[in-house]
Amino acid sequence: MMKQTKLAKAIAYAIAGVALTAGSASTASATVTTMYNLSTGNSADLSSNTTNPTAGGVWSSALTGATDGWANGADANATSTVGDIANQKWAGTGGATNAPFGYTGAHMNWGFQITAGAGGSGTISTLDSFSRYGAYADIDTAKGAWSDAAVGGASGWRHDLDVGLFKSDTTGLVTLSAQGILQSGTNFGFTIFKGMDTVTGYNHHGGWNSGNNAAGLTSASNPVPAGAVFAGGLALNIANIVAYSVGGATPSNLNTITFNATAGQVYEIFLGGYKNGSWGDTIDGYALSISQTPAEVPVPGAVWLFGSALTGVIGFQRRKRISA
Repeated sequence: MMKQTKLAKAIAYAIAGVALTAGSASTASATVTTMYNLSTGNSADLSSNTTNPTAGGVWSSALTGATDGWANGADANATSTVGDIANQKWAGTGGATNAPFGYTGAHMNWGFQITAGAGGSGTISTLDSFSRYGAYADIDTAKGAWSDAAVGGASGWRHDLDVGLFKSDTTGLVTLSAQGILQSGTNFGFTIFKGMDTVTGYNHHGGWNSGNNAAGLTSASNPVPAGAVFAGGLALNIANIVAYSVGGATPSNLNTITFNATAGQVYEIFLGGYKNGSWGDTIDGYALSISQTPAEVPVPGAVWLFGSALTGVIGFQRRKRISA
């Protein structure tokens, strides 16, 4: 009887161990932090902006037109390089003028972080900015920033191309899904890089993405390439593109795109309108839903081997009773 009691306890412990191991990835509660650049294209401070840009069903003219997202003191009204003016204000980064994840470059609109090891979901938008921080951020992009409406020779333009950073402490599949706030039928394109740029000057008066990746990635697929058009720092490399939209006759990954994120790695996300209008036509904000599903954690092989051994012990005990 004693042997049977010990055996029963061993089996119970083994089953509990398997359950704990298999369920450990889903017990934590995720924390999602959204971060916002609180400036406009004309360097206006939005840290106290309580005017809803969607009021009246028309996107606020105060947030349209000029290139927004200048960071770390870069500014279109000066030389467009870091340090031209006082650092722009941010919300959600832990410091009034701190850009997300230690970003030191010249152009960044928002940041998104998932912590607590369980994936999570949230939304980047001017409405989320006000809900969390009491100020409406300038979260919009030109209707042709990723690719304009031209049938032949279509390309994007950096003038109002939005850029954000993503980081999670969990490895897993990330899904991005964008839509207009006031208008339906708007299409968006994405280009996503592993790593982040540190360019100290951002050339916003320039085209990129000619061909819309229809023939695969080319040098035109990079909005921040190395060269004279970007002053100082580290540019981006197309070898580090992890996911991208495709335009043309057979478009793909428009509006929704996925990529596999590695825990602790920062990713730079470029987002713009796809053939909705011209490169300078910004008449609506966007809402970008971001979610991550953690990669499954495999149960250690030793647990299954232990279970197999217990099965053998049970069979041996049974044979002993029969032979007795």
